[in-house]
Amino acid sequence: TKAAELGDADAQYRLARLYSSAEGVEKDRVKVINYLEESAIGGHAIARYRLGWIEWDNGNKERAVKHCVIAANLGDDDSIKVLMEA
Repeated sequence: TKAAELGDADAQYRLARLYSSAEGVEKDRVKVINYLEESAIGGHAIARYRLGWIEWDNGNKERAVKHCVIAANLGDDDSIKVLMEA
């Protein structure tokens, strides 16, 4: 957690996954989103992609596409595929 606190995007992403899957911690959606946002700001493409899916599931389609465009620009292949199908 120290690396995440210091701004390590990979560490923040890993924490988001832990809170999402409840591996060793209590499941916490707020923390998932918080760590994904911090990781995405730090340039983590997969975190950005996952934020896009969260926005899509919440009905925020325009915002979801923006997240996917950013993730695709960062080189995330899944985001590219989603955008091609949209």
